[in-house]
Amino acid sequence: FRADAMYGLDAGDTQSFGNNPGRFDFANGFDHGAFGFAIPQLYAEVAYGDWSMKVGHFFTLLGYEVVPATGNFFYSHAFTMFNSEAFTHTGTLSTYSVSDNVDIYGGFTLGWDTGFDQFGNGSNFLGGASVGITDNMTATFITTVGDFGLNGEGYSHSFVLDVNVTDQLNYVVQSDLARFRETGSEAIGVNQYLIYTVNDCVGIGGRAEWWKNDGSSLYAITGGVNYRPTKNLVLRPEIRYQWDPGTDNGTVTSEGEAIFGVDAILTF
Repeated sequence: FRADAMYGLDAGDTQSFGNNPGRFDFANGFDHGAFGFAIPQLYAEVAYGDWSMKVGHFFTLLGYEVVPATGNFFYSHAFTMFNSEAFTHTGTLSTYSVSDNVDIYGGFTLGWDTGFDQFGNGSNFLGGASVGITDNMTATFITTVGDFGLNGEGYSHSFVLDVNVTDQLNYVVQSDLARFRETGSEAIGVNQYLIYTVNDCVGIGGRAEWWKNDGSSLYAITGGVNYRPTKNLVLRPEIRYQWDPGTDNGTVTSEGEAIFGVDAILTF
């Protein structure tokens, strides 16, 4: 069994905002302005031999970046992850380990970002595969197809190629596609990551991203450092420059803007 609970500024991004209002952790009266309460995971898992199955509410398999801050190198998220991927699902998800290098995923969920609720006719397939091509290279393909609930019928996929170039240098390229039938909208993104581990205390990383939504392209370049003064404390300063070479869409200006951010994560 697993249960995750959180409170703070990020709760609004991890709540079940694909729910009908008032259901589970979405718009249920526990939020206080920008601060909110969320239960991003609540599931049971069973396993037998090479099979395992989750039943309940869990994080998505889509993409490279993950929802919990502790799982990412950078403080900020890529446009693709934040705008074109589900964060959570409610339903079932099975994993079959074909071999040490191949895992297959398959299950059905009640759309995108729902928590024990079904918005409209939300019901979609979630699945894919992860393949270790070599000892240093892994390819993962994940797709969702069906009725996403709040977003209507659609199709999406993410492809991630993770390469350990050396013992210290890691390269990742990710490509996403999301199409929504009812609105006719389409989003596509390509992200690249290069992370160099200097030593046990210092890591240096760069991320270049392109995200295109309904004909409008956004670009961003991020550079950051992970500094670990102790094993359970990491400081993540970063500088992000983002721009829209077309028109000012209200989110990113055509002239571009630089953003500095930093956070600290203490695990225990």
